[in-house]
Amino acid sequence: MAEPSQHTSRLFLLDRKSGQKFLIDSGSEICVIPPSPTMNKSPQSNFSLFVANNTKIPAYGMVRKELNLGLRRPFIWTFIIADVSSPTLLDNC
Repeated sequence: MAEPSQHTSRLFLLDRKSGQKFLIDSGSEICVIPPSPTMNKSPQSNFSLFVANNTKIPAYGMVRKELNLGLRRPFIWTFIIADVSSPTLLDNC
């Protein structure tokens, strides 16, 4: 959930396992996650991502993650690893 001290209308969910916050974006077509600090960022994947203004986002592959969102069961999502500032979820990844 969004932290009370931050003034934002965006919805975030917290993974209780990793402590990572995930932006919920209903307008997104994919789930993305930034690379870990220890990840070797080369070679890049064989596909490309683009934002709405046609700017290319480097992508490095895919990963499946199990998230504990504080509900009755964990959820598993497939993420594209890319140079993004915030991990992003949508309900059908």
